[in-house]
Amino acid sequence: MWEDTLVKADLDSQSKSLDFNIPFFKEKTDTVVIILIIAASASIIILSFRFRIFHLWLEFLQSNAFLRAIFYPLVLSFLFIITGIIFRTIIWIRYRPMKVKKGEEINWPFVSVLMPALNEEELIKESIDSIFCSDYPVERFEVICINDGSTDSTLFHMMMARQRYGEKLKIINFRTNQGKRRALHAGIKKSKGEIIVTADTDSRIEKGAIKNLVLPLIKDQRTGAVAGRVEVLNEKDNFLTRMLAIRYSISFNFGRAYQSVYGAVFCCPGALTAYRKKVLQKFIHKWVSQRFLKATCTYGEDRSLTTEILKAGYLTRFQSNAVVLTKVPSTFMQMNKMYLRWTRSYIRESILFAKFMFSKYRNEHRLLPILDFFFLNFLHPFHIFSLGFIFYSFYVNPIFILRHFVVLVIFSFLLSLYYLRTKKSLTFLYGIPYAFITAFCLWWIVPFAAFTMKSQSWMTR
Repeated sequence: MWEDTLVKADLDSQSKSLDFNIPFFKEKTDTVVIILIIAASASIIILSFRFRIFHLWLEFLQSNAFLRAIFYPLVLSFLFIITGIIFRTIIWIRYRPMKVKKGEEINWPFVSVLMPALNEEELIKESIDSIFCSDYPVERFEVICINDGSTDSTLFHMMMARQRYGEKLKIINFRTNQGKRRALHAGIKKSKGEIIVTADTDSRIEKGAIKNLVLPLIKDQRTGAVAGRVEVLNEKDNFLTRMLAIRYSISFNFGRAYQSVYGAVFCCPGALTAYRKKVLQKFIHKWVSQRFLKATCTYGEDRSLTTEILKAGYLTRFQSNAVVLTKVPSTFMQMNKMYLRWTRSYIRESILFAKFMFSKYRNEHRLLPILDFFFLNFLHPFHIFSLGFIFYSFYVNPIFILRHFVVLVIFSFLLSLYYLRTKKSLTFLYGIPYAFITAFCLWWIVPFAAFTMKSQSWMTR
């Protein structure tokens, strides 16, 4: 039996460390957590006013001519950020993943799971096994592994898996590296499914992930793609991976959750996403040879697919109950390279989205994506401007930088509270040091990515 090959396939998405339970509220835990978030936020704001943290900060802004000149732009920017967070939070509270109702009969479509791989000998066996341990009807899916010119034993592990699972597992072998786009394109051409699911070979999916992932595609023909929830597989490796686990959780359980409410998730991740094949066929040949600034695009294939699906007028959704655990960078240098690659594709696809976001590319829910687009893109210049202000204030009044640190701790604590809705674990506190790393060590990513957009190196190969 396939289930015997991987005991760890049915992964528990809830963290076991530092958990806490709320007695007498088992049926209403979600509501109680939201109340706790609001109460904690209100308490911090009240204490901040009580100890005059914000008052002294505003007084400092009036202390010389230069600071008075930037007072109104800074305050207005700050208010815009707060308004954006409140706006997104109100939408986020409305989010609920789609589920199979009790007693409901579902006609599950045939699914093709594509798994491109380049030098993934460490985890590919368990990744493939986790797919076959899914509770999706065995006669209704196939797995296609694409070896993208690996120089290690990745192909060997694919062949061994083929012996275990037979014709349910197909293998495409590139003798030389062709890139992830061409690997996926080859898999799509070979696939039989009406639904295409992409999965990374350094990840493991939960048992019910595929069913939960395809459900919105079954129930809503307007939906073209559904993003799964990516969590960190190696969270306990070190302090950095624990912080990244918070970052991933907020990015998916908050960011993609509120975007899903109005059907415009801006990036459906390659680690786990379901696509309607007939939608992909409309632009797949254009996508596989995408060029930007006269350079062939080699990364950001998942964000590019999402942009094309939105442009075609379809909705993109997020399913928080479709969980995949993926390996994240465990060193600061690896993390920088990952963020730089992501940011380049983010800038590219933001420009492409901006070209059609004011058009009638779909019949409904066009305003909220525009508002969110402006909010998200305002964060980057605000970050750099705020950092410059902090360094200037240190020059004028070195002691006052402590006031900035207090404000940063307050807001990083408030933002980390979003983690509690799904995890209900005290590990959310790792979000505070991560905010400091983001503020002081990663500020250069966006401007550097913007000036090096033509670079198409993955920086990991």
